[in-house]
Amino acid sequence: MRRSGSLLPLIGAAALLAAPGNASVTPPKPAIARPQDRSEAVRAAATAALERAQANDCRGALAKLDPLLPGLPSGRDRDMVQLLRLPCLGPAGRAAEVPKVQAELAVAQPNNGMVRSFGIFVAANQNRFDDAGEQLVTLAEQDPDALRMVPGAIWRGISQKLTEEDKLTLRNRAYIALARADWQPNDQPDMRDALAQGAIQALLEQKQVEEARELLPRVTMPELLAGMAMERVYQPIWPDIETRLGPNSGRAVDRFATARLARLADAPDDVHALRDGVRAFILLGRYADAIEQSAPVKIAVGMDEDAVAVIRYRAQALSALGRRDEAIALLNGFTTLDLSKTPQAVDGVVGLAEMLDEAGREADALKVADDALAKARDTLSDYGAMWLARTRACALGALGRTAEAATQGDALKAKASDNEAAAVEGLLCLGRRDEAAAIAVHALSSIEGASNITDQFQPDGAFWAPSQSRLRGLWVPLLARPDVRTAFDKAARILPQSLWPSRTPRDIPGPAPAVQDDDSVPTT
Repeated sequence: MRRSGSLLPLIGAAALLAAPGNASVTPPKPAIARPQDRSEAVRAAATAALERAQANDCRGALAKLDPLLPGLPSGRDRDMVQLLRLPCLGPAGRAAEVPKVQAELAVAQPNNGMVRSFGIFVAANQNRFDDAGEQLVTLAEQDPDALRMVPGAIWRGISQKLTEEDKLTLRNRAYIALARADWQPNDQPDMRDALAQGAIQALLEQKQVEEARELLPRVTMPELLAGMAMERVYQPIWPDIETRLGPNSGRAVDRFATARLARLADAPDDVHALRDGVRAFILLGRYADAIEQSAPVKIAVGMDEDAVAVIRYRAQALSALGRRDEAIALLNGFTTLDLSKTPQAVDGVVGLAEMLDEAGREADALKVADDALAKARDTLSDYGAMWLARTRACALGALGRTAEAATQGDALKAKASDNEAAAVEGLLCLGRRDEAAAIAVHALSSIEGASNITDQFQPDGAFWAPSQSRLRGLWVPLLARPDVRTAFDKAARILPQSLWPSRTPRDIPGPAPAVQDDDSVPTT
């Protein structure tokens, strides 16, 4: 994953947030079970409850269903009442009752897709991530249609925890099962790309090259394709990846922009469509268009992840045009928010801290990092906290606060496994090159570690919307070390220059034809 201030983390900014757990995940919202032939009294109450539920009045629905339960014996009537109650408990503020109801139904209705989807939710919220992962694999393999009831946010939390706990075999099994089911979560349709990428990596590790190649067209995000073209685990399909990217990665950009800008034209008021439209303009190198298009979105309490991403993209476009002071002023608005009420805004705060450091405003960078670490401890993931710790180390070193900088450097080294890139960069800021090199070499020794650090070694020219980066410059002499270079060459490569984005803005692609080859898209 790229550094906190670059384009790719905005796709998965939730990596900076703590993983779900302890009832922090919204339960799935499957279709409400419909009453069929039941005893007359139960059927009448169930029908009335169904009407209330369909009107988004779950409290009203439960008020009709709850009185039926006492004394209702096991059997079809009780199952029907519990099936109606299950999806309404969460929206009615009674999520604590979900595990008991789901457990009862899991015995009575073990093959019911809604019951199984809630089983995944319950396991994840009880921090039983292994069990949640196993249940998700089973559902994908046995009843893939039922995946429509599972929110993508649940998988995001499960996969993050399985990765943190080094349970990669189960995580990879899930990637493959979900990709084979062609799951596209209703709440996060873009997750289809990441699922395909994860499955491709897992399949290549198993030497299943042909199946991996068949999944490649599902990866539509140019940044993901470029990352795959850097990491050696994908080497068996590098020619296919390069074909999909095209010269200067333009084929992938045009394909992405065609789809996203068409969606934006169809849904101009949809913030998700706006996010991807702004991102398309950045990939096309049309920064002024990105700034203009993103202007309607403002920093505000309760803003969602997509709105935060739009602001981040606007700041990136400003920075790419050399207007860093304006970008900083824009991102500074995130510091006015209560992160407990708008947790998604932590991504903007992390980006602001880094940008201030890059601008040589170390005292300001330190204050932003310290405030975020103090106020967003429960919101930040360990990965996100490490980026802020990196900023602290660099700022303290630049300010000459040697003892504090040394302490922060030691803390980065001790927690390097949480975010190797942040640990290496912070130590490089402090001139602790041997320690930074040791962490880098260790990271590059595994596929997982290499995926976390490979892009840090890439030249500025390999990225979209680059701006002058003092921090990225620290990695150049690191890669020149023989030990680091040897480890890097085994795990990765510098992106071929023929794939580097052009510094000349691309034309806006024309509309896609009704039938279009995967590897071509017309441009104006």
